[in-house]
Amino acid sequence: MSSARIRSLRALIRVRKTEVDEARAGMSRALAAESAAMAELERQLTQIEVERDEAEGDAGRESFRLWLPIAQEEVARAEQVVRRTRADSQRVREELIQANAAFKAAQTLLEKREEEERVVRARREQAELDDLARRRRPPFL
Repeated sequence: MSSARIRSLRALIRVRKTEVDEARAGMSRALAAESAAMAELERQLTQIEVERDEAEGDAGRESFRLWLPIAQEEVARAEQVVRRTRADSQRVREELIQANAAFKAAQTLLEKREEEERVVRARREQAELDDLARRRRPPFL
């Protein structure tokens, strides 16, 4: 039989566990977004290299020269997305750390309360045994 306090702590642990699970899922999404942003940045940078390497003759170099500022703007946008997704990942990582800490704190508190109840129960049982032993002693003459 558990006390109301222990039942409340168990409910709190379930809530904290849900928060940890949600934070983990958010972390997974944030890392996927960050990875996609990095891949896009790499794609943009590779495209510039490919275009530069393929630019032949005066017409090709002129075409590359005209295209390069547009490509550089795309790279700048991709870099912004990478910075934003990294910031999101860091924020979600901190949320996960906090959720884990709250979950572990609730678990520790529950373990402490359960141990306290075990000690109280053991003392009561010992007191009952002592009382029974006193009652069964023959009276002194």
